[in-house]
Amino acid sequence: MDVLRALPHAVTPDQTNPEVVAADVARGHRALTRRRRQRLAFSGAAVAAVAAVALGAGQLGGAATTVAEGPGTTTQTSQLQLVAYTGAQPVGFEVSTVPEGWQVVSSDRSMFVVMPPGPDTAPPAPGGAVSLQGRISVSLQSLSRLPDKSPVTKVDINGRAGELGFPEEAEGKLSDTRWLIFPDASGVSVLVQVPGELGLSEEQIVRFAKGIAVTDEAVSVGG
Repeated sequence: MDVLRALPHAVTPDQTNPEVVAADVARGHRALTRRRRQRLAFSGAAVAAVAAVALGAGQLGGAATTVAEGPGTTTQTSQLQLVAYTGAQPVGFEVSTVPEGWQVVSSDRSMFVVMPPGPDTAPPAPGGAVSLQGRISVSLQSLSRLPDKSPVTKVDINGRAGELGFPEEAEGKLSDTRWLIFPDASGVSVLVQVPGELGLSEEQIVRFAKGIAVTDEAVSVGG
């Protein structure tokens, strides 16, 4: 303050005029109001942008329905449609519905196997092993059992009790393949195996199973 007082300066009569001072104060208030409005406009735009990003993420996330594969894992639900099966009926199992566009790659007295469209649709060689990777299979239950540590979902298959669960892999972990075990009308236990990578929901698996019937020609895998 001492330095400022020592500086040479002049004060005009207008600068001490109350009207001039009031006008200066008014201009200052208007400038302050404009700055505050600019800050609010910027802040509102930023909030709107964040909200738009969050909404977009919610819409993208909400478009995918998930189903449980196994303990702690999920996968996107398949949009497969089940349609009437019009091909030659399997010897051991009659099937009324299959996923639309899928192809039967194996059908004999012990197993019925259907897979998605793809290059590897050739039937196995006579007496050769049938790959079940990425394919739905139907067979008799035989000695297959769900492990005690598998979560089990009770389902209704044409008025009969069925169980959905997960088999155990060689290293002791639960597989992401789903097993559905249920009795058909004659009381014979059927095993439907659905790999988790196919992403079928419980409802789709149950609907597929409702169209399965065991014939008198059916035998257990391996004879």
